[in-house]
Amino acid sequence: MNLRVRLKADKLFQSPLWVVFSTEITKLLRSRKFKVLLAITLFPAVIYLLSPNPTGSGLEAMKRAFEGLMLDLLPNYWLGIIGQLIVIILMSDLLAGEIDRGTIRLLIAKPLRLSELVAAKFLAGLGTLVLLFGIPYVVIWLYNPVVYGVGVSGLWEGFSDLLYVLGVTLLLMASIGALSMLLSVVISRPLYASLATFGLIFLLQFLIPQIPYISNPESYTLGYRAVLLLKGGFHEVDLSGFQGSPEYTAIFFLSSTVLLLVLTWAALERREFPD
Repeated sequence: MNLRVRLKADKLFQSPLWVVFSTEITKLLRSRKFKVLLAITLFPAVIYLLSPNPTGSGLEAMKRAFEGLMLDLLPNYWLGIIGQLIVIILMSDLLAGEIDRGTIRLLIAKPLRLSELVAAKFLAGLGTLVLLFGIPYVVIWLYNPVVYGVGVSGLWEGFSDLLYVLGVTLLLMASIGALSMLLSVVISRPLYASLATFGLIFLLQFLIPQIPYISNPESYTLGYRAVLLLKGGFHEVDLSGFQGSPEYTAIFFLSSTVLLLVLTWAALERREFPD
């Protein structure tokens, strides 16, 4: 049994998909871009470290403060314009950079299907986003028990909220990233693809709430959807004013991500890459 598992693991690590994924994520983590983007995502966490402004003490106060902080920072910063730009900049370069430099010909010359290329690039980008946004979340999670004087038990009590916030963040950013990859294949220039993706997302979030005959138009913004998803896992704050189903919202964004990745693969299949 151990030999069979080891053989399967060796086969996985030698597969073209794994090679592209590991190469891409290593390149991203070593890049100057990653360090700059990490400094931007860490900024709110650093501010919190310097001035936590505790409201009480104990486990309940700690959890309520963490949820309140995430309800403020997630839609307004980490999933706001700044966070969207970070995702778009990172994900738009994954395929468009290869096309623009002509190196995609070297990738497709290998025994690598285009679907595997799209999946490997997407997962590498998503893995990088886990670190970019997970590190500041973890910093706040580790610091909260100190502020509220609950010790190690506070870490365990707040762990579920930490995982839930990270899951919501990645779900929404996966859909933005998949859209970025699709447009990057169509436009083939990382900068132009980034501008097009951001412009499209901004216009959708700006124009739809301006339509007068749509009920509750603010619910179509990404920030509202983020809070609605958090409503499904946060229990220390009152979010009854946000109407909608967290489950259906999660299904929508998950389905959108899959559909956009399929369209990205289809767009790559239709393209020609001359020597």
